[in-house]
Amino acid sequence: MTASTITPPAYAKLILHAAKYPSVSVFGVLLGPSSGSITDAVPVVHDFVALSSFLEAALEQIKIHAARTQTRIVGLYVANQLLEDVSVGPLAAKVGLEVDKLAGGNSVLLVVDNAKLLEPESDLGLLAFKEASGAWKPVSNGITLNGKVWETVQTLKDCVEKDKQTLIYDFSNHLDDPSLDWLNNGAFVDAFQKS
Repeated sequence: MTASTITPPAYAKLILHAAKYPSVSVFGVLLGPSSGSITDAVPVVHDFVALSSFLEAALEQIKIHAARTQTRIVGLYVANQLLEDVSVGPLAAKVGLEVDKLAGGNSVLLVVDNAKLLEPESDLGLLAFKEASGAWKPVSNGITLNGKVWETVQTLKDCVEKDKQTLIYDFSNHLDDPSLDWLNNGAFVDAFQKS
């Protein structure tokens, strides 16, 4: 099984989504031109506890956004609430199966290893899982960065020091303030690229 690749801006969005909400779980959808190639991350929710019409509405909007940006849903990411929890919990597994259907199968589920975040190592702090017979199985060497890991991690550290994770918005934030750009997070992407 080949490794998935992720671009630095997509990686930054999902990591800083988790950094913005360190005491709750976060969930988002991964987009790319094809399975195994992640070029964007769309933050969906922080502190999610159940599947609902909320999630269905977010996924519908993401499908429309993906079509407009000539990408498709290729997976999802989860950062669990507890620091050392790197499991695919029951809710994440269930949401993952729904996202896998939208992706046409062969999607990736990335779990953020919160304990490894922002450490200057060659490890991205992400664990990759693939669906197999209705369950999520770990994939060794399942995710690589399209770019220089050390420089990207240093840029993320700089972003956190400058509190730029506050520029990341998810669908939950958008429902509170419809003017927030949760699908693109353009203000954050601009700030990240200038860092």
